[in-house]
Amino acid sequence: MSIKNPIDLRQDRRQWLKTSATMVGASLIPMPSEAAQASAADAKPEPGAHEGAAAKHFFTPAQHELVNELSETIIPADSRSGGAKAAKVVDYIDQALRETTDERKKMIWREGLPLIESMSQHYHGKNFVKCTPEERTEVLKVLSDHARWVELPEVRFFNELKEMTVTGYYTSKIGIHDELQYKGNRILKEYVGCDDQNLAPS
Repeated sequence: MSIKNPIDLRQDRRQWLKTSATMVGASLIPMPSEAAQASAADAKPEPGAHEGAAAKHFFTPAQHELVNELSETIIPADSRSGGAKAAKVVDYIDQALRETTDERKKMIWREGLPLIESMSQHYHGKNFVKCTPEERTEVLKVLSDHARWVELPEVRFFNELKEMTVTGYYTSKIGIHDELQYKGNRILKEYVGCDDQNLAPS
């Protein structure tokens, strides 16, 4: 279904939380256990804009795919530059979460990813990664419209997702050079000063 009317998240979430266990069940993406994370210790990290990460990952492969699509929905590719996928924002987020000692931040992601899948199932009858770009935007717009309701875990997750996506993107080569078109520090051959008229006393 398409979300055409404004959603009251507090009222609507009761329904999708109630039905998600039946609709999605075990397909809701779980966060990795300590044993699962340990077994990934020998995995080869993907090369990209944020290299040098250890082999151990915070996200499972399914979560990696989901966060990849979530970040691309926030910063999609356009004619000017590549989007969050091209900038490998998901790898930046994975590394940041793996290295942080802030357990509260980690818990936000552990709670948030399954809630996103539950919302996607409720509104569109399928997992987020299977939705069209328009459907994905609709799901995130529900959260964006209620961004001040930080007592809700899905809203806290969306706010964290948005912040980390923007930070990851604009610290990548694509974000800095292609999007912002930063040219680096340059030496001025001549200092032209300012207009003397602007310095004249009134």
